[in-house]
Amino acid sequence: MVRIVLLLSVAALVSLPAFAQLYKWTDDKGVIHYSDKAPDKRDAKAVEITINSYSGPATVSTTGVPAAAAAKAPVKMLATSWCGYCAKARAYLNSRGIPFEELDVEKSAQGKQEYRALKGRGVPIILVGNQRMNGYDQARLEGMLRAAGH
Repeated sequence: MVRIVLLLSVAALVSLPAFAQLYKWTDDKGVIHYSDKAPDKRDAKAVEITINSYSGPATVSTTGVPAAAAAKAPVKMLATSWCGYCAKARAYLNSRGIPFEELDVEKSAQGKQEYRALKGRGVPIILVGNQRMNGYDQARLEGMLRAAGH
């Protein structure tokens, strides 16, 4: 029963809009609750949820998934609308005419899910086939794209 309540709580948190304030409080029975509305007559604490932009040098690694046999590996970027590095990566891919899928990790349920599955700690995360870049570096992205047939 506790697992079901926990899973439902997590599902509710994931579905909250990115701009919603989140509150945490403990009821009289010691059960911790989360909600987007402050409860009446309780000392609820506002919870801050943040997603960072990668600010150091971009890192490139493999995802552990075997490379696709296709001539050109798919390109995916996990990003946010406010991230400057995401904007640079987006502009670069568009300037090269490279098709890519972009998922907003704050506004898209699929984006949030994939970000968590990849254990994201910042944005952008750029996936080219089985290669992963945390952050953005144009020269490194060019190398990834070349290696993937783009």
